[in-house]
Amino acid sequence: MVRVDSRTCVGLFIALGLAAPASAQTDKPVSAEPGASDSGDIVVTARKRSERLQDTPISITAVTAEAMERKGIKDIADISRQTPGLQYGDFGDMKLSPTSLRGVVGGSGSAGADPAVGYYVDEIYQAQGPGADLDLYDIARVEVLRGPQGTLFGRNTIGGVISITTQRPSDTFAASATADIGNYNALRLGASISGPIMPGVVFAKIAAIRDVNGGYDHNVLLDRDVNNHRSWAVRGQLLFDIASTTSLLVTASYRKADQEQLVFETRRYNMAADLPQALVAAGLPLNTDPFDRKVYSDSRNQERLRAWDVSATFKTRIGRLGITNIFSYHDHDYFSRADTDRSPLRMLYDGDPEKVWRWSEELRVDLSTGPIDWLAGLYYFRQNSRNQSFVEIGADLASALGDPALTGIRTGSDGDLDTTSKAAFLSVTWKVAPRLDVTVGGRYTSDHKAIHYVQRDVINLLGGNTDIRTHGSWDQFTPNANIRYRFSPTVMVYATASKGFKSGGFNDALGSADGIAFGPEALWNYELGLKTELFDRRLVVNTALYYMDWSRIQLSDDNPATPVYDPIILNAGKAHSKGIEVEVTARPTDRWTLGGNLSVQDARFDGGHLPSGASLGHIPYAPAYTADLNAEYRLPVAGLGSVALFGEYQLRGRTYLSNDADPDGVVHPYGLLNLRLSLQSRDERWRVSLWAKNLTNRTYEQRLFDLSDQPLVGQKFIILGEPRTIGVEFKLGY
Repeated sequence: MVRVDSRTCVGLFIALGLAAPASAQTDKPVSAEPGASDSGDIVVTARKRSERLQDTPISITAVTAEAMERKGIKDIADISRQTPGLQYGDFGDMKLSPTSLRGVVGGSGSAGADPAVGYYVDEIYQAQGPGADLDLYDIARVEVLRGPQGTLFGRNTIGGVISITTQRPSDTFAASATADIGNYNALRLGASISGPIMPGVVFAKIAAIRDVNGGYDHNVLLDRDVNNHRSWAVRGQLLFDIASTTSLLVTASYRKADQEQLVFETRRYNMAADLPQALVAAGLPLNTDPFDRKVYSDSRNQERLRAWDVSATFKTRIGRLGITNIFSYHDHDYFSRADTDRSPLRMLYDGDPEKVWRWSEELRVDLSTGPIDWLAGLYYFRQNSRNQSFVEIGADLASALGDPALTGIRTGSDGDLDTTSKAAFLSVTWKVAPRLDVTVGGRYTSDHKAIHYVQRDVINLLGGNTDIRTHGSWDQFTPNANIRYRFSPTVMVYATASKGFKSGGFNDALGSADGIAFGPEALWNYELGLKTELFDRRLVVNTALYYMDWSRIQLSDDNPATPVYDPIILNAGKAHSKGIEVEVTARPTDRWTLGGNLSVQDARFDGGHLPSGASLGHIPYAPAYTADLNAEYRLPVAGLGSVALFGEYQLRGRTYLSNDADPDGVVHPYGLLNLRLSLQSRDERWRVSLWAKNLTNRTYEQRLFDLSDQPLVGQKFIILGEPRTIGVEFKLGY
């Protein structure tokens, strides 16, 4: 782990600060159009109002639609590789992949558990897991807000927020179509159409995306490609311009997936366990090469999702008073079934289905009274999640138990969890002087959860039968204080102290009877930031120093009281995270755009133990550093338009994949090289792009799944990152 020397960080910060004011008098005002460029002319809504990225006193990365097209960004995994301090687990499935920001990672494995990083689409909370597994097609902007956002966004944002804004219906007719064809039988088709229904009054838009690939791994036993991806989604919007200051946006979306995921490589066998011995005795193959992308599972894995959403956002302004009301409803049905032992023997299968519905209502007002801006609101959230984890007995295990009739029998749990959250918040910004303003705010949240947990253990595999009804309530006040000083219109420094929290809850998966309840988690963040635009805004440098301290961390780990892998969430000690983040964009000429970012962090536990008794050390999914170096050269082509060559090198420092720093789960530093060559017409009506990701075909681990101490399985499994992918993309627009 790279240590962050505070003197070095402060020295770099001061050096940037002293250099910044030198060119202040040459600065000029810029337009405030969303996505106009990457050099600061980006409008964000991180503080629930529109303001330039460079004026926002938050450590934030904003990626516009233009930047996503230029860099070939398609999903949150792509966003994470280009955002300092952000790590997306990409576990190969829709439900379990965690998001870590500044080393803060949640243990949520179901909708009943709360994440550490909140996902929002058009200001609507998406939870995590299947509900937040979104394709970034037809997206206007993605904002990554680092640090707790408890005042304006609420609970479950102790690490930060990923805020996604969709493209709005246009006031003139517009249409586009995209076809992306790549290796591994990849095909991504997208289309959108937008325009007025009643000019000046009603506007509509519909966008659809279909994304498939044949799979990056091969099941030798079944002779088929696995870990594939098959999904499609459609979103429709109606925008009503009721008056010059009044609008209503109605959105509906539907997503569906049916794919074969979670086929693991075996990292290591415990040859004292039953299954490896049985494989050897039967002369069946062992998976001895964990990096050859060949597996030997006897069964096809299944992962299916059906999800739909509706929302309505009403906005109006009466004089200085602005009113916003956002209503949303979400429903999804998720199913999974996988070969637990990932071997030729028919031993165990497991699944983690869930059914979720939730709705939310947010009402807020904003008011400007001279030097003071007010923002206040009320929030209500209701969710029901039903997590139905199971283990299914295979024919070979049933025979070994002496009862073939057990074949196909499922033993498992049903966790029915109701969550109600209520909140009130207030944020006040006082313009003390033309260059100085102070913002203070707070949010009071009251959460209540009730669970009915039933476990049926037909072969005493999970710790016995259980039927539990219980409930709990947690209240928390999360304040925020921020001071911003402008040396000039293009040089700004800020300081922030903020608190975030996650409420307590109840484990709702297999084996949870031994520790069903866990308490709340709280975190304080202290941050100093500098945002600068130099040399007539051709150079943008943003820097942030932070220190975070949190306690009663909600940690997910295996329950040693039961023989199968059944992680539970528990509160486990204290931790800290400190680091520095730097983002740079430079335009030395009209043809060259250079960029880079760097995050160096030290995130570790300050004590505590796992259920096994092992001491806690490094925090998982918190790379010692993340970096991205990129460059684009754009050349006009007579009679056609322009050619652009974009390249980037993404780096990740040492990363731990387990709470106990298992050497098999230590990912050593690596880098990924991506290239993109595009030809675009002069009127931007069409574009052809050749692209390659992970061009050097670097192999690296994404997840460690340790069942080596389980007598029926005796293996450590890993998930590998995507191999080299190449393709060509065509886009037409009108």
